[in-house]
Amino acid sequence: MYSVVLTELGISIFNDERLDKAFSFSNPVKEYLLVKNKESKLNEVVDYLASIQRGVSVSDESLLAVLKKHSIDCHLMEESELDRIQANRPQIIVDSGFASSPQDTLGKLREFALGLSSSKVAEVSESPDLHIIQAINSLDEIDKIANGLSSRLREWYGLHFPELDNMIDSISGYAQIVMAGKRESLTKEIFEKAGFPESKVEMLSLISSKSRGGDISDVNLTIVQSIAKQVLDFHELRKKLEGHVETEMQEIAPNLSAILGTAVGARILGRAGSLKKMASLPASTIQVLGAEKALFRSLKTGSQPPKHGLLFQHAMVHAAPRWQRGKIARAIAAKAVIAARVDVYGEGLNQTLLEKLNVRVDEIGRKYENPAEKDTRPPRSFRREGGFGGNPRRGDDRRREGSYRDNPRRGGNNSNKKRNRFGRR
Repeated sequence: MYSVVLTELGISIFNDERLDKAFSFSNPVKEYLLVKNKESKLNEVVDYLASIQRGVSVSDESLLAVLKKHSIDCHLMEESELDRIQANRPQIIVDSGFASSPQDTLGKLREFALGLSSSKVAEVSESPDLHIIQAINSLDEIDKIANGLSSRLREWYGLHFPELDNMIDSISGYAQIVMAGKRESLTKEIFEKAGFPESKVEMLSLISSKSRGGDISDVNLTIVQSIAKQVLDFHELRKKLEGHVETEMQEIAPNLSAILGTAVGARILGRAGSLKKMASLPASTIQVLGAEKALFRSLKTGSQPPKHGLLFQHAMVHAAPRWQRGKIARAIAAKAVIAARVDVYGEGLNQTLLEKLNVRVDEIGRKYENPAEKDTRPPRSFRREGGFGGNPRRGDDRRREGSYRDNPRRGGNNSNKKRNRFGRR
């Protein structure tokens, strides 16, 4: 009876527990992973087994699948035989010629384990969804930094041109005007180049000539303009990151992008950890991702749990009435989990998910058009039976008796109570 044993260093073929042929791996980690992923061809092993023309038993399911692709008559070993091979694996490696001694076997297996771990780390690091998570986190960090710099820019340049702060809301537009210099040098062409409409250009030109701000020195203006340049650079970088996130999400997670949108989908993906982890989460967890503090506070204090977390940024949830948001968020989370599972297994874009979600949202809008009436009944008060651990009636009698003894108006007499060592009763 022939048996084929897969080891970390090669493949051994035994005939009635005697070594018949051994095929060593030139690159153990790479070739072992190819066998495990069912991608290896194993031409030499297949040719040798084809010449035997007898059924063989195989020690590994992946190796079994590879051999069956080449029409080799084979079957999986029994569990007892697999346990015996696992117990005698170092000796099998030595007998096959893959190592010279048991000590050499342990050293080569250690090197194999380190190489396998390195390859797994490299494989995980190359995952495209992790790069999307880094991109969306960078986008959020850029927003924080740009908002802080823009606030400082408005305050500093506002000492020279305070009226400009109330007129311009755009960060990039304000920074472009600051780059033009002092308010005396601002012209209509500069305002038009910054992208303002004609009506606002006329108003800005009039305000700049009548501004009540103080003068600014050339040194301070240079520093303020450098801050404005940083804000404009962050604005351009943000545009690139937005386009990159949108492109990658459409390619890697098209169904998730269709349900949640590229920005919201990337943020929820980042909070989940990866696309595979998100596909394994229940819909209720997806619904409250981003609201963990409120969720645990509700579990601790008994308050109302949150109805949505990052899903509040979704257009359907954000634009819905307050009493419909929880139901819509639940429906979106349910479809988002299904979309993530479809994307993990690479089934392509499924249009029916978005269509069913739209039908469900329309149904919620019709069914819950008006808010439900609140229950105005007072909450019931519960009291533990047994008073202090006994009969409730006896507990009440004890409290009444105690109050009667302690109350002098009811005939109670406290003068007989013994005084303690401090003179207190």
